[in-house]
Amino acid sequence: MDKLFQKNNFIKPFFNDEEISAINSFKALKKQIEWISGRVLIKQMLHHFFLKTIPLDQITLSYLEQGAPFVTQRPYIPISLSHSNDYTTAACCKDKGQIIGIDIEKIAKKPDIFFLKTAFTHNEISHLENNTDQIFKNWTIKEAYLKYIKKGFNESLHSVEVINDEIWHNKKKISVDVYSTFIDDYVLSLVSSRI
Repeated sequence: MDKLFQKNNFIKPFFNDEEISAINSFKALKKQIEWISGRVLIKQMLHHFFLKTIPLDQITLSYLEQGAPFVTQRPYIPISLSHSNDYTTAACCKDKGQIIGIDIEKIAKKPDIFFLKTAFTHNEISHLENNTDQIFKNWTIKEAYLKYIKKGFNESLHSVEVINDEIWHNKKKISVDVYSTFIDDYVLSLVSSRI
C-alpha cells in the first residue's frame, strides 16, 4: 500500500471513518486518488444542489447489489460517477425521475480485434468507423448505458449495441438521450432518460 490516509489529511472534513477505511483498502495510490476524487466531486455537487445543511463528511454513498451507487440520505437523487487516468466525472440531477449514466475514457491506441470482439457485437463492429475516436466513443456510450440501467458489467456486453449513437438492448431500440464530447485525449458520454 502506498499511503494510509487519515481524516486530518484533508483540508475540509470530507470523509467519515468508514470512507477512510474504504480509501485505505485500495492497494495502489492511483486507485485511492481516483476514489477520493470521485467522492469529493459528487459530495460537493450534492452539498451545493441538494444537501446544503448536511456536512460533507456525513454525505455518504451506498451501493445496490450490482454495484450502482446511490446517495444514502436521499436514494432518489440520480447520480453517476466515472474516472479514467487524470479525469474524474460525476453527474447528478434535480429531477428525481431522471435516470443517468456517465462514462469517461482516455483515448489510447486503437484496440485490437480481441478487445473489439469482447466489447462489441459483430453488428456493432460492422457499423464502427475504422478510427480510434469512434471506437472509444461507442465504448463510453455503452458503459454509460450499463450504468444507466444500474447493472454495469453484470450485464452482458453483447446484449447492448451502440449503432450510430443509438442504443439497442436485447435487440430493442432504447429511447434515451445520448450526449458525447471529446475533451483533450478523452471522450465523455452521458446517457439519460427522456422525460
